[in-house]
Amino acid sequence: MPVPWSPVPASLPPLSLYRHILREVSYLPPSFRANIADAIRHRFHENRAHGPLVNTRLARGRKVLRALRAANSGDTSVMTKLVYLGFGRTGFMRRRLLSEFVKHQGPSDSKTLDALLDKGEAPKSDAQETVEHKRKPKNDFFVRWDQPKLFQLLKSQRQQQGSAKLATSWPTSPLKSIDQDQFVPEKTIWGKPPSEILLRAKRAKWWKLTAAKMLPPLGRGEWELLGQLSEGAQDSEKWAVPQRRRVAQTVQSTDEPAPWDWRAHASTTVDKIERPKSLYNQRRSGQRHKGPYELRQRKDKIPARWFRRHYIRTWLSTPNISQNANTLRYSISWGKVGSRVPTD
Repeated sequence: MPVPWSPVPASLPPLSLYRHILREVSYLPPSFRANIADAIRHRFHENRAHGPLVNTRLARGRKVLRALRAANSGDTSVMTKLVYLGFGRTGFMRRRLLSEFVKHQGPSDSKTLDALLDKGEAPKSDAQETVEHKRKPKNDFFVRWDQPKLFQLLKSQRQQQGSAKLATSWPTSPLKSIDQDQFVPEKTIWGKPPSEILLRAKRAKWWKLTAAKMLPPLGRGEWELLGQLSEGAQDSEKWAVPQRRRVAQTVQSTDEPAPWDWRAHASTTVDKIERPKSLYNQRRSGQRHKGPYELRQRKDKIPARWFRRHYIRTWLSTPNISQNANTLRYSISWGKVGSRVPTD
């Protein structure tokens, strides 16, 4: 895709900024473009009301626009973050998948189901409801999670990060322990066993740290698509990166150089004026030096080989979970690097 050398205006109205961002998203790879576009639309419509955070949100929107332009202009570090974000390995997509994964899927046998129904049908007195409402324990969020399923995923993830250590850079911090009693002391400073409150607080601390490292599974369709992309499916027309459309130009000749803005040089420093033209900001701002001391032009296209390699890294860190209909047990599968040696 050609570099968008049309400079971004210094200030944009909210609606114009929103359209610029959606236009840049349309040039991302189609395999994860929809997830990022939906999140941008949702956040824009959710924060349309005027308030004290308007300027902060506009500044963040301009930062997102610069990052998208850099990714579409050949910045592999930004594109790496977008691929991880689009497939739920980092950011809001990972948190959304994790919040759905930690929920209980229901009882595993008929006896547990009958006991749960009997417990729900038992009437409660007003005094009992008042006491339970007032005595809500602290740090009990992990009690409502499906812990056996989470421990199975953590154990599998720890094995996978060890086997894929030499082939990929892990999107999150590596898991070091899967023992929820890691921070629980054997005895308190008074020589007594830890109380229930202390035990729950230490386990809550461990679950918070572990949840930030957990990689939730993807759906079967997205997981298989990621495997196909790691084998070179992006070379096909369906998943290829779209080409940037040409910028509309006037009929009249534009060979005349733009007039020198002497007012800007009289009111501020040269460093601030030339900062958008630096080698780092060229891809983000769309500006570049012109003249005998022009900086070298950076690569403006990410090759298909880089995408295939990064899809392999993402697939190695992406699990898929399935449940047996008869035994109700879970099985976890991770991406693997296939052999490319010809068999004939």
